[in-house]
Amino acid sequence: MKSILVILIAAALALPAAGETFPEGDLAAYIDSVDAVMLPVNCKAKMSVLDTFATGEDRASDGFFIRKNNRVVWVATAPASQKNFALLRDEDLFYERLAATNKVVKTSATANARGGETSNLDLTRFNTNRDYTVSYLGRDPVEGKECYRFELRAKNRKLAYSLVQLWVDRATRMPVKKAFFAVSGMALKYFTITRTDLRDGRATEVEMRYVDALKPENSSRLRLYDIRPLDRIPDQFFTKEYLESGRLFPYDF
Repeated sequence: MKSILVILIAAALALPAAGETFPEGDLAAYIDSVDAVMLPVNCKAKMSVLDTFATGEDRASDGFFIRKNNRVVWVATAPASQKNFALLRDEDLFYERLAATNKVVKTSATANARGGETSNLDLTRFNTNRDYTVSYLGRDPVEGKECYRFELRAKNRKLAYSLVQLWVDRATRMPVKKAFFAVSGMALKYFTITRTDLRDGRATEVEMRYVDALKPENSSRLRLYDIRPLDRIPDQFFTKEYLESGRLFPYDF
C-alpha cells in the first residue's frame, strides 16, 4: 500500500508538458460534462458510506441525498444511532443536524461531520468549476485506462483542499482517480473509482474508495446508487429550517 501511495503522490506532483493545450476544446465545458456523467445537476440518489479504521472499529452509514445545482442535502437513515443526522450545503453555507440532540449548527466545507475519510465537501461538492480553477496537465494512463489529467486549484480558502489532481477516462468522461493536497502541498488523501455502472452516457451507480495519505490503513468506501434525474425539486429541502423541522424523509417526491 505504501509503495502505491508513493507512486501516486509522485505522479500527482509531476509537472505538466509545457504549452500543451486541451485537445477537446473548451476546458470548462468539458469539466461540466465530466460532472454530469457522474451526477445530474438536479437529482436524488441513495448513498452509503463504510469507514474502515486501523483499530478494526468499522462504521457504516446509509442515507439519501437531493441535489439542486449547488445546493445539496444529505440525510442519514441508518443505523439508528445516526438516523436524522443531516448535512446541508446551500451554495457556500454549510449546516449539520446532530443525530444525538437534533440541534442544527453551522459548519464548513473543511469539517468532517460524520467522521471517516469523507469531508463535508466530499459529500456535497458536485460542481467542479464553481469551486476550482481547472488546468490541463496532459494525457496520463492510469488504472488501465487512457486518461486526461487535470489540476484543480481552490478558488477560496474555505474549501477542504487547496489543490486536487484529477484523472478522467477519455472514453467515458468518468473520473478514475483524485489526489487531494493541503495548502502546504502535503498529500492528504486520494480516491479511486472502484465500480461504476454507466447507462446512456451517465452513471446510475458509482463506488469510490478514499484513502488517508498518512494512514493508508484508514479508508472510506462511498457508494452512490439509484441515481435519478429530476425535473423539479422544491426549494424547501435546502434550508436550515428544513433540517430543524425533523421531517427529513421526502425521498418519494
